Amino acid sequence: MKLLEIQSSVRQEGSVSRTLASKFIHAWRSHQIDVKQILRDVGANPPKLPTAAWVVANYTPPQARTQEMRDELAESEMLIEELATAERIVLGVPMYNFSVPTNLKAYIDNVVRVDRTFSFDRSTGMFGSLLTGKKALIISSRAGGYAPGTPTAAIDFCEPYLRFILNFIGIEDVEYIEVPNQFGSSEERQQATETALERLMELAQTW
Repeated sequence: MKLLEIQSSVRQEGSVSRTLASKFIHAWRSHQIDVKQILRDVGANPPKLPTAAWVVANYTPPQARTQEMRDELAESEMLIEELATAERIVLGVPMYNFSVPTNLKAYIDNVVRVDRTFSFDRSTGMFGSLLTGKKALIISSRAGGYAPGTPTAAIDFCEPYLRFILNFIGIEDVEYIEVPNQFGSSEERQQATETALERLMELAQTW
């Protein structure tokens, strides 16, 4: 079993998403026989942002790419290979300004690539998913509450986007556990964190 842990908080200390992801992984691994774990910390070490040269290289057929083009895409190719070979993916994702952290968006832009993680049929205009058979868990801390049916649900651009983009490349088995009210009182923060941890410990037994 190969586990890819993706952390996107820019904080190393005091990060709720990092802490809960680590606790979940520790509990989950106690139920597994053999796990190879890889940490991709895009919060601390974000991938290079795509550039004009990157785009040209990406849309050049592989057999026609120059060495410079291959170098331009080298980090992206490495990240895709890492993701493609993982069977389980745990993402620690704090909500920043109602969406995902910039560093995580840079990672997504590096791994969501035509003919690598998704396909596109130009004759029909249809997309296809190339990464299937995986499970993902997203642990997302956020300042307030954005539960479905509440007035603030419409401004949560974090969960819907992550669910869509993972589904788009073929990862349809997605668990999403939020940790709300992190700008609330100490009691509210503690309650939200404990509730999320309880759910994670339950999930660790079966995921």
